[in-house]
Amino acid sequence: MDKVVTKTKYSRKEHKKFYMFHLFHKSTTLYWMMFFLLMILVLVVVNIFQAVESGDFSNVWMTLIMFSIAAAIIPFLMITKINQVIKKETPERLKSTDTIEVTKHKIQRSCDNMNGKAVIGWGEVELVCENDNYFYLYGSENTGIFLKKADIIEGDLDMMRKMINNNVTRDKKGKPNYKRFGKIKKEYDAIQKTKKAEDKKAKKAQKVLENSQQEKK
Repeated sequence: MDKVVTKTKYSRKEHKKFYMFHLFHKSTTLYWMMFFLLMILVLVVVNIFQAVESGDFSNVWMTLIMFSIAAAIIPFLMITKINQVIKKETPERLKSTDTIEVTKHKIQRSCDNMNGKAVIGWGEVELVCENDNYFYLYGSENTGIFLKKADIIEGDLDMMRKMINNNVTRDKKGKPNYKRFGKIKKEYDAIQKTKKAEDKKAKKAQKVLENSQQEKK
């Protein structure tokens, strides 16, 4: 049976990476903050045009100060919030080790310092993201777990990718909700580009062969 198992000791550093990845690639909070900054920037531009016409630049300086403060505070607040969540972890959690078992039927997570297991079906996984070091599996309610590639003790990366492609939920076009980032994305895109070129070449050769056969008839 296809199976991938990871055994990962708890690390605040790795959990922070997970939250940061979530913030920049999955969370809508960042987009709303960027929208807010864009609106202030538009206000700055409008005030500049008005100031050029009137000769009064007081509103320009005010909106510039607002934009600068917002641009500085928003990232600070986000990072502070993440740090606060991580620091709330209990001493027992800091010493724990998570075991995650992935099969074609389910994803099961257990912790050696806690009783019970958390089990989710692939139908509850709305998105999988892969970067150079991790697989991030997101649930339907903005929850998620991550698998550290270096901590795989059973199975391998190819098996994990196979299960993701076969079992994760599909988008409207029928494609797996599976995104890649970093070097993994570059490698995948290069493979897909080569595959498309080969398919195109094969189709062209097939068409030439069919035309040749028709001419002989």
